[in-house]
Amino acid sequence: MKPTPEQAKIVQEEQIAVMATVRRDGSAQLAPINYAYVDGRFLISTTKDRARYHNIRRNPSVTLCIVQAAGRPYVTVSGRAEIEETDIVDGTAKIFRRMSDRPLPDNFADVLQKQRRVLITVTAERFIP
Repeated sequence: MKPTPEQAKIVQEEQIAVMATVRRDGSAQLAPINYAYVDGRFLISTTKDRARYHNIRRNPSVTLCIVQAAGRPYVTVSGRAEIEETDIVDGTAKIFRRMSDRPLPDNFADVLQKQRRVLITVTAERFIP
């Protein structure tokens, strides 16, 4: 599903979202995340020790809430997450470049591997409101 022009503007301008995943007991686990929106998908970097990694492995349903810095309007995105554990350098680099103008280290791939990073890709099924 594609966002409306207003929703797309918020998604492209903002850098932080709150991500909800489903815990083992069925309750929501919320965490702020940085993301990149590329080709209609949200890219999110995390490590294998984070709760969201384990939650998504059990249940790929996620929700993102992206709020403009001014507080309103906002976009809520419901979708399905996939975890990529090997081919993560390019997607992770896109996220880091959105966060900072600093150059990536020459050993960026080694750093990601040492940190046990994975790339979560969320395909939007619904944009709200």
